[in-house]
Amino acid sequence: MVNRAIDYGFHWVYNNKDNGEIENTNESNFFKQLRYFSEKNKYKKEYIKALYLHHLLDFFKETHVNISDIDLVFEKFLQNKVIIEISDSDGNQINFREELEEIFNLLKDNRKELYEDIK
Repeated sequence: MVNRAIDYGFHWVYNNKDNGEIENTNESNFFKQLRYFSEKNKYKKEYIKALYLHHLLDFFKETHVNISDIDLVFEKFLQNKVIIEISDSDGNQINFREELEEIFNLLKDNRKELYEDIK
């Protein structure tokens, strides 16, 4: 069994000395990771995309939606599984729609390989 907290980088985020408020909040691990990675200056988009991609691939395995309808899977993922927008530590709104669309388009373009890997 995979320790998903480590797999998604939460262990790294949680142990970061610059982010001591992490354990004192009631926010989900996903939200904490999203906030932490969105505030990284270097490679910010890559961290965010990796985080979303990990969650999306898990969603393909755990959903009861027909995964052959990839658009429906994406729709349900957005509705039920992830946060699309957060506020940073300065109170500015950050929207991740662009990163999600890039991931969705990549998976749509490589649908055959995706379904082979899921099997």
